[in-house]
Amino acid sequence: MFGSGGERRSDVLSALLVALVLAASLFLASSPARAGGACAFVPNDRDPSTKILQCGQELIVRPAHGARFRPIYVKGRTLPSEIRLDDGAILIDYHPQSEDARFQILTPLAIAAVRGTRWAMDVTSARTSTLVLSGAVAVTNRRLNQFVVLRDGEGVDITPSDTSMTQKRWGEARVRALMARFGE
Repeated sequence: MFGSGGERRSDVLSALLVALVLAASLFLASSPARAGGACAFVPNDRDPSTKILQCGQELIVRPAHGARFRPIYVKGRTLPSEIRLDDGAILIDYHPQSEDARFQILTPLAIAAVRGTRWAMDVTSARTSTLVLSGAVAVTNRRLNQFVVLRDGEGVDITPSDTSMTQKRWGEARVRALMARFGE
């Protein structure tokens, strides 16, 4: 009774079901909180209005109130390869389990690349600031294509009008003010 029309309808339904299953699996594989089960946004006890990106003990990204950031994943990796920070401040603890792991923070004015350390970045429309609390971070001025390597207690400010980059030791008051934004 259904003949070839019923068979075609069945083939179409089967194809739709396969497409839905594939789309769902691609969505789950690309979801930041589900990527390999390694990362999730968890409550921030110090500021309930923000969420901490927690990737085991390898990567912890703690935002200050109002920070706008997002992790960027590369296929095949459970940890994000980059964090895009558009506005506000984040405190990063990065301790990779493999020596060849690469990780960076992208801002409109700068790129900060590390191998394992603790540092903070603060982005406004007028400036990107980076402070290293422990370890070393290479910070590149995207416009000038110049970089500096910051070590414990050193920072750099990058503005759109810079003609060079100067790293310097930050004063205690400036460090305390930045860390207070994270409840530390």
